[in-house]
Amino acid sequence: MKSSHIYWYSYFGLGQLATESREGLFAGQESPSASMSLQEATARAIRYYADFRLRQMEEVLAGAQLDVARFDLLPRLTTSLGYTSRNNDAFGFGFSPNGQVATNPSASSERSHTTLNLGFSWNVLDFGVSYFRAKQLADQVLIARERRHKAVQILVHDVRHAWFRAEAAQRLLPEIDKLLAEIETALEKTRIIENRKLLPPAQIISLRRGLVELQQQISFRRQELAQAQIELAALVNIPPGTNLVLDGVGPEWRTSMDLTADAGRLEATALNNRPDLTEEGYRARVSESEAKKALLSLLPNLTFDLGSNYDSNRFLLNKSWSSAGLSVAYNLVKVFSIPATNRNAEAQRQVDDARRFAVAMAVLAQTRIAAVRYMLLAHEHGVWQEAARDDAQIVKLLESGANAGVDTELELIRAKSRAMASNINRDLSFANLQGVVGQLFQSMGLDVVDDAQLKNPIADLSKTVGSRLEEFRRSLFTERAAPAAIRVAMGPVSGIDPAAGALLSEGMDRIFKTAGVRLSDPSEASFRVAMRVVIQPPRSGNQAARLEFRVIESKTGKEWFDSEFKTTLSSPVDDEQVRVLGEAAAYRILVWMSGLRGAVAGAEPPPNRKPSAEAPELSRLALTLDGAPYALRMDGELAHATRTPLSLWVPPSGGAVGAEVRP
Repeated sequence: MKSSHIYWYSYFGLGQLATESREGLFAGQESPSASMSLQEATARAIRYYADFRLRQMEEVLAGAQLDVARFDLLPRLTTSLGYTSRNNDAFGFGFSPNGQVATNPSASSERSHTTLNLGFSWNVLDFGVSYFRAKQLADQVLIARERRHKAVQILVHDVRHAWFRAEAAQRLLPEIDKLLAEIETALEKTRIIENRKLLPPAQIISLRRGLVELQQQISFRRQELAQAQIELAALVNIPPGTNLVLDGVGPEWRTSMDLTADAGRLEATALNNRPDLTEEGYRARVSESEAKKALLSLLPNLTFDLGSNYDSNRFLLNKSWSSAGLSVAYNLVKVFSIPATNRNAEAQRQVDDARRFAVAMAVLAQTRIAAVRYMLLAHEHGVWQEAARDDAQIVKLLESGANAGVDTELELIRAKSRAMASNINRDLSFANLQGVVGQLFQSMGLDVVDDAQLKNPIADLSKTVGSRLEEFRRSLFTERAAPAAIRVAMGPVSGIDPAAGALLSEGMDRIFKTAGVRLSDPSEASFRVAMRVVIQPPRSGNQAARLEFRVIESKTGKEWFDSEFKTTLSSPVDDEQVRVLGEAAAYRILVWMSGLRGAVAGAEPPPNRKPSAEAPELSRLALTLDGAPYALRMDGELAHATRTPLSLWVPPSGGAVGAEVRP
């Protein structure tokens, strides 16, 4: 908007300003597709999001300031044209060396005359200060560029999270509205039933209270879903309230993947790519240039002057002449400020180092937290998936008998409400999981587009974004494989004959198969089960039995678990009773094994797990943090002739992260 418009708005009011602001916010945009994918939403946000456009303008402004500062490096070339006139002659009396005043006045200047001057001046001190100021502004341009990179990375994360929430809202909100209407109808029925005393008061009040609680949960979650589309519309710079139609998410997206990149690889990539650390390197160079400017100002001020002059005064013997000059000026008081200037520069250097260390630690922590959060949310999503499946089965069972009575009908509504709550939690947990994937990409400083691609059409930009996101995903994650079956071998069974021991093993095998545990040959098994059975003689038609068993690791012989239980068998003991003994032992062993297979992997990323052979390596992953310098991302035209790279490293002994500036 032109600056001259400001005065017009201040006089005529802000109505036109608001109108033009709204029109300018959405002007020149490509129309969205009929069904918007995640890639297109990300591309539109990168192109049109207002905050990102502000970052771009800040970078342009920094570049313009640099262009202006470069002219300060040039010497001064000045010209002046003057005209002088007076109403009388400039007569004056001269006097001789002995003090005698002349009797006749004289003048050497006309009443009116013209002067012309062309001068060349170069101040060495001004040149030095301007040189370091230009270096600072060049670094400011690079800082603005890194902030734009950071804005893009944050934007990709925000769009990813918002898109999956909006996609869940698109699917669930119609069903939620329908269910809430059914709940209102059911609540009205409970009031009628209560008034007519068709059911006991305690039962009907309990049913109604359960419905109200589920209604509260669904309504609360509905608020989150209802504003998801507005958040996404703001990110992709579409007027809020626009009905966005999003691509559906297929079943392949609904399964969480395994994070296979180890923590060291993630952190190395983050230290190499994060714009925050690169910005700190540039800021340290800005401080270094400021310290050099301060020291330069303590030097003598040397000025060269060269000029050509003309004066139209006819009384001058030489109307044109050239002049040259050299002057040196020095403020002696500044000599005493040298120690203070040096202390200030050293203090600023220490502040820059401390800030850089803090940023490096924050980068490491953010990356590790993102990895841990992914694994925790992946587990949470799996829990909600199981809950949603179970609730759906309950609804199907109740629907088959919904006509049995009023209480069954109300219980069906409660089951549908629980199922809807589980579906909402499942989809929101999945959206949060995808948001953490974006957070992981952001914490590692991964760019989805290059600077040269920002002006591409939305369709081309969407393809680029999609391919880069898929590349990142395949580099860090692999498809979750089914857990490998635990192999168990039956060891010696003492106390009973071999035939009864075979029946015992058959009973254990029944239960193990349902849990994914296989009975196998001892040479292939991870564990073996040693058992001892003691069956007392018959007494009053019953026989007391005691079963003792131990779980032993096949390779080491280490005993991991031992237990026993007692029971009573009917006399005579038949084959099925012996099988049931084996089933009871299997149940107890499975309870112990659940700790091996069902532990939540959330405290630490999986160590030393390699991605699949098809997964491509991320760009710039060859970084080894063993003291090699960490090169800043530099622009060829704006890079300084003398560079000061920032070095980040992790000591081989595993100590704390350190940093230094190396000349």
